[in-house]
Amino acid sequence: MNRLPQIDLLSFWIGAIVASIFWAILSALRPSLRGAIEAIKKQSMEAKLRASSGIEDSHRKIVYRQSQEMHLAASLFALDEIVLESRLLSPPAQIEPGMAPHHEDIVERTIPYLPEWPEIGGFYGAQTLSLAEALSGQARIVITGQPGAGKSTALATLASQVVNRHPDVANLHDTIPFLLHVTDLGLPLAEPKKPEELLAPIIEHQSNRAAVFDIARIPNFVQYAFQSGQALLLLDGLDEMPQPQVQEASVYLRLLLRAYPQTRVLVAGAHEYIDGMLQLGFIPLTLMAWTPQKQQQFLNKWDALWQKYVRNESWAQTAPEVDSLLLKRWLAVDNLGLTPLEYTLKIWAGYAGDVRGPRPLDAIESHIRRLAPPNTPPEALQVIGAQSSLNNLASFQSDQAKEWVKAFDQAAESASQQPATSEAPVEDAEAVSTESAPETAQQEEQKSQKKSPAPVANTSLVNKLTSSGLLKSLPKNRLRFSHPVFGAYLAGQALRGPGAAEPILNQPVWSGRTQVLRYLAAFTDTTPLIQNLLLESSDPLLMRPQLTALRMLRESPRNAPWRNTVIASLLEILQNEDNPVALRGQIMAAFALNNDPNIGALFRQLLQSPSDELRGLAALGLGILRDTKAVDNLGYLLSQSIGTTQRAVCLALVAIGTPAALEAVAKALLQGDEDLRQAAAEALANDPQEGHEALREGITSEDILMRRAIAYGLARIPEEWAAELLQKTQIEDTQWVVRNVAVELLDSRSRPDPRIPRRLTPPAETPWLIEFAGRQGMGISPGQVANDILMQAFKGENNDERRAALSYLRHTPNEGIIGEFYRAYFGDDRELKEMVYHVIKDYASGGAQLPPPMQFGLG
Repeated sequence: MNRLPQIDLLSFWIGAIVASIFWAILSALRPSLRGAIEAIKKQSMEAKLRASSGIEDSHRKIVYRQSQEMHLAASLFALDEIVLESRLLSPPAQIEPGMAPHHEDIVERTIPYLPEWPEIGGFYGAQTLSLAEALSGQARIVITGQPGAGKSTALATLASQVVNRHPDVANLHDTIPFLLHVTDLGLPLAEPKKPEELLAPIIEHQSNRAAVFDIARIPNFVQYAFQSGQALLLLDGLDEMPQPQVQEASVYLRLLLRAYPQTRVLVAGAHEYIDGMLQLGFIPLTLMAWTPQKQQQFLNKWDALWQKYVRNESWAQTAPEVDSLLLKRWLAVDNLGLTPLEYTLKIWAGYAGDVRGPRPLDAIESHIRRLAPPNTPPEALQVIGAQSSLNNLASFQSDQAKEWVKAFDQAAESASQQPATSEAPVEDAEAVSTESAPETAQQEEQKSQKKSPAPVANTSLVNKLTSSGLLKSLPKNRLRFSHPVFGAYLAGQALRGPGAAEPILNQPVWSGRTQVLRYLAAFTDTTPLIQNLLLESSDPLLMRPQLTALRMLRESPRNAPWRNTVIASLLEILQNEDNPVALRGQIMAAFALNNDPNIGALFRQLLQSPSDELRGLAALGLGILRDTKAVDNLGYLLSQSIGTTQRAVCLALVAIGTPAALEAVAKALLQGDEDLRQAAAEALANDPQEGHEALREGITSEDILMRRAIAYGLARIPEEWAAELLQKTQIEDTQWVVRNVAVELLDSRSRPDPRIPRRLTPPAETPWLIEFAGRQGMGISPGQVANDILMQAFKGENNDERRAALSYLRHTPNEGIIGEFYRAYFGDDRELKEMVYHVIKDYASGGAQLPPPMQFGLG
């Protein structure tokens, strides 16, 4: 019989004690070991950085050169010479329970948040953010805006500032920028098996621009930038893509950010569609439109650079001589609502002497003709625009384009084979547009060599258009228009025939579709398309088809048979009190910016409405129009209204700016109650001449209520003298009521700006949500989505908790959440309705399918 081995109890207990001591020491040292491991990793990365320092310098130079060419007038000026600072319309403040109170100025409290129409916020002085400020909260950002708003230029400008470590982007000095167009990625990619494979298109993009001796080091450098979290990806072009290509880009970004979650990303997108971006944590922010002051600043820059670089060039001598002062005066008027692209083209046509008319359409036509090679049939350009639009293509194969214009190439070839009637030299196959710089010595030598009668091979029209700059070459032998506006404009010219544009209307929503419909309205009777849009009932909350018809107003002729129908239909939406102010505000904006002389009378009539919201919107519209006929009506309304309407009237009167209008506001500042005085003072901050002078003088008034109101006005002026007066007031004013206001306003400036988007912390690490869950007797586990708890917070009575919950729920659309939002939308809480409207709108642009409200027994 086998006996069990005897255990030496002494040895057993000694071993147990030693093991316990060992594990206790190991547990105590674990944080230090973890720190040591992290330090080793950091040292390893720093060693890689030192090894790649040379390649980083080369990379930054490449990105800088690339940025200087990414703007419309790159053939004339470098970007840094002509660019104006790009600003973003500040979103509503991101509020959380426990935060210090946020001061809302007159614009935040009066004008609805209208990201689709930033011209309104820009006109009335809404708060803005720089791109660097927007990224300072570690959030991922989608820049939205209409085509031509300057999104590509904004990305290029940020890349230039980061490369040069500009003081305005100090929070991004440690980043490594990568500036790409989405077509550079060659999507869709084959299924990546390793995270490094996701970087292959970025590596290829950089390698194509690098010096030969740097190419071998680029893969390690790019991998290091993304692995270390220093990469700043600036991705252009998603705003130009139809839905399938946006979806491909969204899939790529999801995989990339899963592999490299610390990557900072800024993407150019469109209001119409940003598939899946919300679920990736992206926040859409709108590029601010140019104000009249910015337009004047740009005109002055252009004039100085034109006189310095262009005026004396031989190719510019053909332009008729025009007095510079008269030209600048003409270019400085009738620019309301123009995008930066449209205003740039208007200025360019004026200085180049090829103006075709006063409309934005005329400036686009001038530029296309300037870019097109000599003797190019306009019909050939229109065919390319039409075919790319009809086929739902933002980019297309070169061979495909050549097939579209084959008939024009054949006609040109036949003409070239006719007997020559003169000894004129053959045109260079790579035709250069009239906007190009003077010929170099090498070009002149090549031209002299062509004087011999040797035959020259015919070059296809597509190649000529690529050489001239109207088409842009892409990887994989693809092409696109140098700007999507040009392709949409040409498509609008081409699709004039009966029924020719119906396939455009049937496409899934994307920015190219919207633009083609806009330009179609300029060139043909679009009554059938308009009727389809107005009668569409599949989107009862957002009314996107009806708002698309609204976009078609500005370019259409004043005698278009459908205009009155559109205005009447949308006027019903504007007057409907059940609709959110943010929806009705879009209609007001479109009416005000469509240059219709009859709109002023319509707004004046709406001032008689019993609805405070409608009267406020009408007043804002009259201010944008600077309608002097409305001054008496607005002055009367100022004394007969309260709240939002009263503030809107103050803003409108200051915008109109006549002596009578400013006198009405001054009277309100002198004689009104506290709220009216504050509104008047804040509105006067929008007038840099009389308004600022009135505030400067009024802060020393003996009237306590006036000084208190003027403190609010001074806080809206972003100039040093105003800040100094506010600081002096908080110390020296004799009344604590005035001092307290000044202290509060200065303190709000020193706190972090709640309008800067912040990357959301996981629910299990969010203090306010943990506290809320505790009050409900619930807990939040790490990794838990916590939608149920967030929805309880949303349905509660605490407004700060509601807004904080919405910040999370906007990134997780599902049918249950949408149903609860619908119930809030159709409820009695107007403020909640406005907040929910914006979230539902984000869901729709993010690709979520919105169920009909009837599914939930609503509507």
